Amino acid sequence: MKLVLRCLVFVGLVAAAGLALLLLFPGLKEGMSQEELPALLGGTVALLLLGLLWWLVCGRSLKLSILGWLVLALPTAIGLSQAGRLVAANLQGLRLASLARIEDYKETPIVWPGFDGPVGLTISFDLVHPDDVSALILPPEIRMGPDLDIPRNELNSTRTGGSGYFKDNYLDRTVGDLTLLKTVLFQHLYVNDSVDQESEKWLSAYHFAPGGRTRLTFHLLPGTIDYLEGPNRLCLSSQSYGIRVCETGEDPKVGCASPNWHHVVDPIYAEGSDVSALWVAAGPADMVADLSPLLTSTLRAKSRLQGDPKGWTAMQKRVEPAGLAAAGYRLCPPGQGSHTAFRTCFCRAAAD
Repeated sequence: MKLVLRCLVFVGLVAAAGLALLLLFPGLKEGMSQEELPALLGGTVALLLLGLLWWLVCGRSLKLSILGWLVLALPTAIGLSQAGRLVAANLQGLRLASLARIEDYKETPIVWPGFDGPVGLTISFDLVHPDDVSALILPPEIRMGPDLDIPRNELNSTRTGGSGYFKDNYLDRTVGDLTLLKTVLFQHLYVNDSVDQESEKWLSAYHFAPGGRTRLTFHLLPGTIDYLEGPNRLCLSSQSYGIRVCETGEDPKVGCASPNWHHVVDPIYAEGSDVSALWVAAGPADMVADLSPLLTSTLRAKSRLQGDPKGWTAMQKRVEPAGLAAAGYRLCPPGQGSHTAFRTCFCRAAAD
């Protein structure tokens, strides 16, 4: 009877170990998220309990138990290792957010020819941080609105995509489409001097510098700018306010927005007069450090935009189609590198 029971439990151990390896393999290949940590810990504890059960079934005999423990050893070791990495990354993110500080903050308006005022803001400062951080500092998004309490595990997915507006997708209330200042993902104007690889020089993300101090510079423009070749040629997301909707049968590549893609909701320029930031650092094992409160407090203390919704709104409107027309911009000619189904491009003749 004992032999039959041991055989049945051993078969269960083999099946559990095989299932655990099948579930763990994708995570080893693609990485695991913090959301998977509870399930990972639960599964690892279950394997340890199975090992305890096998020891009891074997009459607490060390020699008899070894075979079953060897079966469970690999998935248990992988589970503990992955759980340890996630826990360590979570603690590193919390530590970074609590210890980081901003020093030597400076800002300069971005002024382009033809406009009656700034179209954006360049901010530059030193981020003082622990010396052992392996992560990327992502560019911030600035809005004129109240603080938002976004869970850490949703910070990255809450960031804006192609629309150029901030949407409170993860909140109980719906503000609507709130205008932003942010870096332009696709651009060939501002060079990132901190990177060594040529392919990364146009990106706005930074690695943490050794020594515990990283100098950061972000060129922030209205979020609707989807592509920036230079001050005389830019493209707006076709979901931007003011883009003409294509007529029936008209191709968006001539400089209009597809009815299926066009954004029809009027933007909300400001909600109150306080500026707020959405800013994170992200690293391996789904590490996220929420630096939003740090930058928000700095902006409210030192930014010229704080308490100036009129100036903020004017800055946003300057790069809407009507504002671009007033500054001498016209639709770019159709062709390669111009209008697509997702962006509408505007050109301005360069001054002599």
